[in-house]
Amino acid sequence: MTTSIDPVDPSAPLDAIGPHTVEIGPWRQRLILFQRVAGGFMIFKGLTHWMFLLGFGDGVSSQFLREPIDVQAATVFFAVIDLVAGVALWLGSTWGAMLWLLAAGLQIFADIGLLELSGFAVLLTIIEVLLVAGYVIIRFMVHTETEWR
Repeated sequence: MTTSIDPVDPSAPLDAIGPHTVEIGPWRQRLILFQRVAGGFMIFKGLTHWMFLLGFGDGVSSQFLREPIDVQAATVFFAVIDLVAGVALWLGSTWGAMLWLLAAGLQIFADIGLLELSGFAVLLTIIEVLLVAGYVIIRFMVHTETEWR
């Protein structure tokens, strides 16, 4: 014997597991929105690396080819990793956040230890550090919200 689910009557008994049985708290909703914002930023950042790599409008950039090999390697690495992390964050995957934190740490290391800093790269790195700090705070609030339930 099965019971029918009435989609019009929310008080009807539910036998199935699905999105209607999952409760999403306000901090979890904020985390989802925040991950979309951070993902969009990472996609933008990855595209800026690709613009430098490909020489936006000029074909292969002679500026990129004149850079030292460590700068070229870092540019290619971040062009790929930032886009992958950005798409994964946008889709809300857990491994996307971990990849993003890894990429942010490596970006800070590369900016301090390997690369010459320019104004735009410093601005992007500062924004990324602020986004990571915001992510940690919101993630903690989600954890606290889950503990209280």
